[in-house]
Amino acid sequence: MKEIVKAFVSNIVEHISYHPFIAPYLGINKPLEHFLHQYEILALLSVRRPIRVLIADEIGLGKTITALAVCKYLEKLGATKRTLVIVPRVLLPQWLGEMEKMGIVNVFDIERTSIKTLERMNFPVGYYIGSIDLLKREEYKESISCVDWDLIIVDEAHKLSITGPRKTIRYEEIGGLIGSRLDINTIFLTATPHKGVPEDYISRLKLLDPMLGSPKELDRREFYSSTHETLVFRRTKESINNIYEKREIFKPAKFHALALPATEQERKFNQRLLEFMRTKLREFADMGLLADPRVIPLLMALLFKRASSSPKAVMLTIERMLLKRAATPLTEDLIEEVNSMFKIGYEDYEFEFRKNPEEILDSFIDAVAPLLSERDREEIRLLHDYGKPDNSHG
Repeated sequence: MKEIVKAFVSNIVEHISYHPFIAPYLGINKPLEHFLHQYEILALLSVRRPIRVLIADEIGLGKTITALAVCKYLEKLGATKRTLVIVPRVLLPQWLGEMEKMGIVNVFDIERTSIKTLERMNFPVGYYIGSIDLLKREEYKESISCVDWDLIIVDEAHKLSITGPRKTIRYEEIGGLIGSRLDINTIFLTATPHKGVPEDYISRLKLLDPMLGSPKELDRREFYSSTHETLVFRRTKESINNIYEKREIFKPAKFHALALPATEQERKFNQRLLEFMRTKLREFADMGLLADPRVIPLLMALLFKRASSSPKAVMLTIERMLLKRAATPLTEDLIEEVNSMFKIGYEDYEFEFRKNPEEILDSFIDAVAPLLSERDREEIRLLHDYGKPDNSHG
């Protein structure tokens, strides 16, 4: 009898330790320190079915932990069997680490090398994590669309965006999956929910709640206010310090930009690069010999963009141009793909295209390089010499 009572009490304690209204006061077996704002969100969401929200806390406030706490709670209730986590590839290690800390061990990586195996296994019960740029591709999107997901989490959800009338592939493929399955619990995470374009922001909210009206009619203060603490949750470091914790969790921070002057070598390199680009564009305007008038301007735009990115990026581009490869045909599709890249923000590069963007650009360089004259190639060699490492800044 004693053992039965002991087991019964242990079972009760274990279950209430996950209850959002009780857990903060128990202090039992807490592997991680959670903050009150995280418990608050969990408490508010615990009575919803399905859960479909955007958590937009500032950077550093533990959005990942908050989302995983919701996962654990739903799992404990038996409300979830299969959870899909969609993140930018660069965040995969961070998410896997946080999942391990939260005691989540039944995790499957969705990769090119594992997707077929997971299909053969019929996607067993557990947590699945994959990169947004992989899962947006048609062949992978088809695979995950056939799975009976109970919860989907999308980190960096502002990447599900639209630009004017044009929807990104991320929005169409990943957003389409979420918008078409209204019974699935869905959590969007982002520290930058609004990028200054009301239509983009509201269209993202409509993925969570398709019953919302059009962006044009909803773009007003009353609508935004009505979404706070219902559809959108946002906490700031100031609110954590002054309202939730009433102590200085986050210290004051000041940022100072340090602008270093260009070295003489860097100045000469940039000057020579700009002059080369000017000359090529002038020659191009005079001759008009190429079948597609976009080719040389696109090549110069690519050079300029990579020079703006980093010296290493432009040096690798120059070295590739000097190889004078001709294996890649200069097709209309290739030209159009490169042209499209200069119509989107640089931050969207790795997510927007079905192919690897760098592979597309390298193919374009390989195809265009044979069109350069010997004089061009000599100038590029000089640019290459100017661009070699300079240790003037120490």
